[in-house]
Amino acid sequence: MNRSLIAGAALVAGIAIAAPIIAWSASDTPPQSTQAAPGERGMPGMGGMPGMMGGHRGWMREMMMHRMMQLPPRQRCEERLARRAGRIAYMEAKLNLTPEQKPLADKLHGLQQAAADRERQLCASLPAAAGGQETILDKVNRREQFLSARLQGLQQTKPALNQLYQALTPEQKAIIDHPFKPR
Repeated sequence: MNRSLIAGAALVAGIAIAAPIIAWSASDTPPQSTQAAPGERGMPGMGGMPGMMGGHRGWMREMMMHRMMQLPPRQRCEERLARRAGRIAYMEAKLNLTPEQKPLADKLHGLQQAAADRERQLCASLPAAAGGQETILDKVNRREQFLSARLQGLQQTKPALNQLYQALTPEQKAIIDHPFKPR
């Protein structure tokens, strides 16, 4: 695999770890649906956009979350990590790192890979089938493990992310600050 692709993927992983709104947690409860404001037409979760299929982004997110909640815990966890890897690859392609920036991105990638490996180990410890006999205490303990792993990953990758960020051009910083903003 292209080394710069891996480095960029690592960069996005750091961003995904740092941006909890982008990355999902290991929760068993689906997020709340949004409702259309009074007087607005549209389906719940579609941002109150008029029309039956309005608010494409909200509708797609809700459908994806519904699909994810149907998966067994282990598969849901692995899917979350795969989506994060996809966001990393996307970011790397958009950044187009220079040869001077690539060693910084490689350093970040190594740290992010170690953090992802720890999370992957936690995924492997989850039940392979849905409908297990977990108690609320089991779920809270598992949630705590995932949050601790995420926090540890953030703390370990933050210095390398800071170094890389300082080496980016203003245009690259705009991309990394708002990766999914249309340009």
